[in-house]
Amino acid sequence: MLVSELMSSDPLTIPSVAPLQRAEAELRLSRIRHLPVVDAKGRLCGVLSAFDVAKALAKTPGARVAEVMSAAVVTVREDVPASAAARLMLRRKVGSLPVVDATGALVGLLTETDFLRVAAQALECKPLRRR
Repeated sequence: MLVSELMSSDPLTIPSVAPLQRAEAELRLSRIRHLPVVDAKGRLCGVLSAFDVAKALAKTPGARVAEVMSAAVVTVREDVPASAAARLMLRRKVGSLPVVDATGALVGLLTETDFLRVAAQALECKPLRRR
């Protein structure tokens, strides 16, 4: 199974210049825990977690996404085996991997929840359903 078979395509993103309050609202309303951060040209430049947002809002309510995001982003390509991506997430202790193409453009997001869905379906002996 490849990353492309598990990832969420066209993930919700947030601009690096957006206020943290907007990020918090996006995360809460979409019921997600990770937001890929993009620059003015739409290129991936970081990842923002719900935990990082909550912690930063308590200290600096007027902060921008760029001030809080993790800029050292671990990414994966869509043609990588899902097992290798899972090992990478475990080794790097990250809850999500932005999926990029050969040019570095964001094409999806792979999360812990994607792997839990596969595990649950395997335990039930049901065929994998895509979102």
